Amino acid sequence: MQKKRSPIPAVYLHIPFCRTICPFCSFTVRRDRAKMHEKYIRGMVGEIDRRAEMLKDMERKENEEKLSGQILLKSIYIGGGTPSCLTIPEVSVLLTKVRENFPWSDQIEIAFEMNPDDVNPEYLSGLADIGVNRLSLGGQSFQTSTLQKLGRCHTVADLRNAIAVITNSSFDNWNLDLMFGIPEQSIVMFKNDVEEALRYEPSHISLYGLEIHERTPFGNNPQIRNWEPEHLEQFEEMYLWATDNLEKAGLFQYEISNFSKKTKEGRQNLLVWSGQEYLGFGVGAHSYHRQTRWGNVRSIRTYLQNLGQNTWPTEFIEQLSGKQLAVEFLMLGLRQCEGINIKEWQTRYGLHLQNQQLNFVQELCDDGRAFWEGQHLCLTPKGMLLADRITVQLMP
Repeated sequence: MQKKRSPIPAVYLHIPFCRTICPFCSFTVRRDRAKMHEKYIRGMVGEIDRRAEMLKDMERKENEEKLSGQILLKSIYIGGGTPSCLTIPEVSVLLTKVRENFPWSDQIEIAFEMNPDDVNPEYLSGLADIGVNRLSLGGQSFQTSTLQKLGRCHTVADLRNAIAVITNSSFDNWNLDLMFGIPEQSIVMFKNDVEEALRYEPSHISLYGLEIHERTPFGNNPQIRNWEPEHLEQFEEMYLWATDNLEKAGLFQYEISNFSKKTKEGRQNLLVWSGQEYLGFGVGAHSYHRQTRWGNVRSIRTYLQNLGQNTWPTEFIEQLSGKQLAVEFLMLGLRQCEGINIKEWQTRYGLHLQNQQLNFVQELCDDGRAFWEGQHLCLTPKGMLLADRITVQLMP
């Protein structure tokens, strides 16, 4: 009997509900209303069923004897928004539906984002019972003034209590989010955040510099918009200090924003950054399959209406060109500490670096922002800060 297969290695489930909307957030989020959960989850279940059937139809039409891709699903990431707004039975409905359509390995990683004020022993026990085995805690800071500036709904006491509950639970694989580059956050305050985080020995820390996005309260605030370019040196000092001290504490950088103990890297991260295919379900979720990328609409009402009318809830769909694939491969490679094999990249996409690009690479190396590891061009932490700009400059 042929073993069932999953056509893709990774699934993302987007839960948009939040009790409060952070003023810096540009993700697809909506204020939480418990009465919306059932309708939304029913919509996601329908989308999962339809997308899985579409992939099966594609395989049948091509007369392939076996499904292409992975034998079993390797990763599920439940993000938001605030997934911990959901009850355990609501989360279970989604995971059950994914498993029905995308058979998964016993070694699958199922990651779940949480707000500190949602963490309690009963909830964690419920998550473990339905298969969740990695937690990501949106802590951001151990400073009251910083949390207030970010509009977070939890307190420092909530965060410390959440960490205590996690460390006394069965979860040994958990991430803590920290943010830096925040208006009125001093370098000393940020260092205190990192040092306190390390005392709790998380298996993973994600370190995010504040980004100011248009059409957010922060983006509409001239004072905050002006703060960012005026404090670039402070931003760089915070980041470089953190990368150095996290490594000394045994958390090794494997991507611009991510640091982990050995073997505790986020699996979803690794799959996506290595160019693997993935499916995203829910409002605003993105997918990548067979060199085609699409993203869902951001409105819950439109999302549910489209599904109710048996149409795809997509806002855009694009078949990636050779140049787009080359840019993506370069960008994803440079974000990772192992870098990118430049020779392989040029061969794969029929490219050839000109003297202008080669001179630029030499300048990066001379400036301590990059180095060669065999055929791999790797960015240093100092270079990581300019990864997007470097990607643009390197394209022939």
